[in-house]
Amino acid sequence: MLQKVLQEYDARIHLEEALTFGMALFLNILIIIFSHITLAPIIFAINSIIMLLIVATVYAQRHTSSLLFTIYRDWYILPLLVAIFMEHNKLVPLINPHDIDTVLIKIDYALFFGNHPTVLLEKMLHPFITELLQIVYASFYFLPFTLCLILYLKERKVEFHIVASTIMLGFYLSYIGYYIFPAIGPRFTLTHLQTQPLEGVMFFTLVHHTLAYLEGVTRDCFPSGHTLVSVLTVLLALKFHKKFSVIATVWALLLVVSTVYLRYHYVIDVVAGFLVGLATFRYGPVLARLYIFGSAEISTPVMDYLRNWWDWLSEIRRR
Repeated sequence: MLQKVLQEYDARIHLEEALTFGMALFLNILIIIFSHITLAPIIFAINSIIMLLIVATVYAQRHTSSLLFTIYRDWYILPLLVAIFMEHNKLVPLINPHDIDTVLIKIDYALFFGNHPTVLLEKMLHPFITELLQIVYASFYFLPFTLCLILYLKERKVEFHIVASTIMLGFYLSYIGYYIFPAIGPRFTLTHLQTQPLEGVMFFTLVHHTLAYLEGVTRDCFPSGHTLVSVLTVLLALKFHKKFSVIATVWALLLVVSTVYLRYHYVIDVVAGFLVGLATFRYGPVLARLYIFGSAEISTPVMDYLRNWWDWLSEIRRR
């Protein structure tokens, strides 16, 4: 049964591919509407190549039964996800040049009774903690990747696709948020208020500077993608692989703390990421199962109501 479902699923575009194709297309439409292709020709070309690659890969799958190609198809979306993220540095200010840092700072200031969270955290600064949290922060992509890899190696391919597509949905929701609510974060806006620098033990400077070089001044704060995807991964681990959920929970907690401790995010970014993560977990797996299996496999009050209503209409037409 499941093998037949997977064969039929491989014969069409995977949900992970559909989401990535849709995100690339969405960004190119934004370039055309709000900017101009001549201002971002390389990004427009990269997104076009991503879409063509997805179409070519789906088409090629129908003409090969190679195991290596199947493995490639299950994983090639990952670098495309990262490639789309790297576009934000230049593309966000072209699409929406109105940063909302001032609003986010005011919200945090009100939430903490006239204090800035990153300034308050200076009382807890310690080189060892800073070192640990910086390394954990840099390991962000490995958390969801590990859960997907575990399911894949256990040959739980259906669960793998459900988890992978749900995580992909979470990533892309955070990406869309960056274009609606652009913000550069407290490491840039509140530097003048910080009285103590972040210092590590051994690798902090290397990791910190490497990330800063790769990302630059990227408007990727609201909602916090680190929080969104980390929370989402923990919830998916609890649902699909409880043994990993313990490690995932500790990993995710350190990631969430690191976002504010290391001055990458405002607290309100974390709250927003947490809420969007919960919503993605609520609807992502349901949508994935609906896409993979079809409506007959989905049992929710809404789906049951629609299915019963459709059966009733069909019965009337038969009469």
